[in-house]
Amino acid sequence: MFTVYTIMLCAVTVVLTVWSIVETIRNRPAGKALLGASALLLLLLIVQLVLSIVTFSSTHDVDPLLYFGYVITAILVVALAGFWAFAELSRWGPGVLAAAGLTVLVMIERLDQIWH
Repeated sequence: MFTVYTIMLCAVTVVLTVWSIVETIRNRPAGKALLGASALLLLLLIVQLVLSIVTFSSTHDVDPLLYFGYVITAILVVALAGFWAFAELSRWGPGVLAAAGLTVLVMIERLDQIWH
């Protein structure tokens, strides 16, 4: 979609994923800072959805169902993983965030491929 925004989104996702993996290995539950980072990623994905809606009319040959399906699914994955990590008081809360981060990272790359 937008190269700079995609790079920033990937960077935030990688930081969240690595941080979640470290917290899982350290056997710690998700703290406020980690949950805040997942909320930041969720906010960035929502901004991507809004930007995509605004600029969608200028694109050619982009399947709207496929593209917006990926965006909305990424938003749901992060939201549900954040809720799960908040509710899970063991080390598996951050583990769920790590799995969601890896999933969303692949989805962001796929969104970039679809947009171009």
